[in-house]
Amino acid sequence: MASADAAIGIPAENARHGAAGRDVPDVLRVLLNGAVFVLLWNHVWLKDLSDRSSLAASEDGSLLTQVLFVAAGLGMAAALHRIGFRHLRPLATGPLMLCTAWLGVTALLSVEPSLSLRRLALFAIAAMLSAGVLLVARSPRQLALTMAWSALVILLSSYLAVALVPDLAIHSAFDVNSDPSHPGLWRGIFPQKNEAGAAMVILVIVGLYVASAASRVLGWSIVLLAVGLLVASGSKTAILLLPVILAVTGLCRIFTGGALRGLLLLGPIAGFSLISIGSILVPAIQDAIGALLTDATFTGRSEIWQFALDNILVRPWRGWGIGAFWMTERTMYGGSEELTWVNTANHSHNAYLDTALIGGFPFLMLTIWVFVLAPVRDLQRVAGGRGLDAETLLFLRLWFLGLVSASFETVLYNGNNATCCMFMMAVFGLRLRTRYAIARG
Repeated sequence: MASADAAIGIPAENARHGAAGRDVPDVLRVLLNGAVFVLLWNHVWLKDLSDRSSLAASEDGSLLTQVLFVAAGLGMAAALHRIGFRHLRPLATGPLMLCTAWLGVTALLSVEPSLSLRRLALFAIAAMLSAGVLLVARSPRQLALTMAWSALVILLSSYLAVALVPDLAIHSAFDVNSDPSHPGLWRGIFPQKNEAGAAMVILVIVGLYVASAASRVLGWSIVLLAVGLLVASGSKTAILLLPVILAVTGLCRIFTGGALRGLLLLGPIAGFSLISIGSILVPAIQDAIGALLTDATFTGRSEIWQFALDNILVRPWRGWGIGAFWMTERTMYGGSEELTWVNTANHSHNAYLDTALIGGFPFLMLTIWVFVLAPVRDLQRVAGGRGLDAETLLFLRLWFLGLVSASFETVLYNGNNATCCMFMMAVFGLRLRTRYAIARG
């Protein structure tokens, strides 16, 4: 078995080279990572949805969000400087660098360059935080315990909010833009019940990791609390995806062959994409979905998917720039005098469509290469022909969560989104672990 540091891809070169003087104390490691996890999982607490000012679209973004991410980014940069930025080099693969360069160029060519550059900066900080937590954690156990206590902060705060300030933690008929089915559904400290549901799926996965890597009591307590809030949120997509994620990744523990694992993982991802985007492109798929589901539009998403696809074809090679398309006056308020779902949307509820809107079809292809296909290869390099240990299973579940969610929510290239940040951590974690898997050869 590899060392505790190597098990998660955390280099231990400082100790081997006598660089103990540049070590980061454990208390600072835990505090920094704990703050980062709480920030990435939810940074907008107890939002008042009855406040009509929340309807206003802001191109400048939230000042609080910017301050929190910049502060966390500076803290993480300082820690990585002491540990050594060189440990991030395994992440600098050719495809990832090409994907990054394309994202930067399309931001400069954006229809709203200043907005896209701000969104790009936020995303870059979120990516650094997602990679940095893996290097700052001294061992898998320390990472597991840090995630555990951060999860309990989120969970206990949400339950306390429901008990003490229900008007800020439970959807009501007074919420602006309230769906008739939302009143009574829990959102805890989160801005919306779907965000709460997505975060609870993440925390179930974290709880299972904690139970395997650190403490069964602590881990299963997190799982039970997260499942309770997930059910109370009524988030249909999250409730549907959780058993799929656990079942598919569970089968990957049993079947160790590369081809079978690849089929198990990529099959559902392709299937969900076919069901979502295929429903607006192929009438036969739409008819089949209509025969199986009471809502063949996926709560109105099909209309916005068609609108997004139409506008991808307007700029198919360079896109509109990160964060720019949905914030322009043309798309927010143009196209119709009638207030519709499309007029008020701020993303397409499909990460693949939004990726193409950001940088065109070439960027979508690069994204599939870097974030879909490369992690499957990395998984086989780490655990090909073998079972999955706790850390690899954590990364696999979070990666799979991101990609199956991508067919119904915008979870890629969105630094504000918890699923996006944990997805990036998973991709980086699998990549970092290949270095040690090869060394064990």
